[in-house]
Amino acid sequence: MKNGVFARIGGIVYRWNGWAGCQLESCEWRRMPAGTSRILDFGIGKPKITVTVWKTERQCPFLKVRTLWAISERGSIYEHNARIFELKNALKGMW
Repeated sequence: MKNGVFARIGGIVYRWNGWAGCQLESCEWRRMPAGTSRILDFGIGKPKITVTVWKTERQCPFLKVRTLWAISERGSIYEHNARIFELKNALKGMW
């Protein structure tokens, strides 16, 4: 796991994936349709962050689907980076 940052939210384990393109990764039995969004709730008094499917891939027909999630790129590069930091810090705060 990259940077050791991961959390279980709503029964699904999300792992920190990095900065470029997508930020989170999960493995699920079903392939999420393009454009699917989820609101990750990190608990009372913590941010709710919306992520959207960036890419899905199944490496073998009988394995789970690797789903990559990204936060919104709206706004300036500074606003986008701030949302990425907020997401990573929220994940770290789950422990």
